[in-house]
Amino acid sequence: MYNTIIWATDGSDGADLALVEARALAQLCGARIVAAHCDRRLTGRAAQWPALPDEDDRRVKIRAQVAGLRSAGVDIELQVRRSHRDAADVVAEIARGHGGDVIVCGTRGLGAVSGVLHGSFTQRLLHVAPCSVLAVSQPSATRSASTTAREAALV
Repeated sequence: MYNTIIWATDGSDGADLALVEARALAQLCGARIVAAHCDRRLTGRAAQWPALPDEDDRRVKIRAQVAGLRSAGVDIELQVRRSHRDAADVVAEIARGHGGDVIVCGTRGLGAVSGVLHGSFTQRLLHVAPCSVLAVSQPSATRSASTTAREAALV
């Protein structure tokens, strides 16, 4: 069904939930995962500064997640791109370049304020992705127990 799964991550809790789904799909299909992260850069005078003040911490977290999965036997590769373009465009480009069959992403990343300022990543991705997009929503209180159980089963 799927050979290459693109996990779009910004280091948020929503991206962490998307990773649970991406890993489950990879195990089910025997697919490899490409972790895609766009290190957003400001334009203009501040062109060398990340758009998020905690970007370095996010990169460290993502690298640790990928290393942990790799050591657990998961076929995973990390692609980090620095760009001033929309992150959804960058992730779609990564998916295109790696022959992605599906992009798995969270629906809530950096929050409502960032969504207003930068636009919805998932909404944009639905328009530019070269393949299917699986948007993983934040669990409600009733669903969180089953999500926690799935996360535990995949460790």
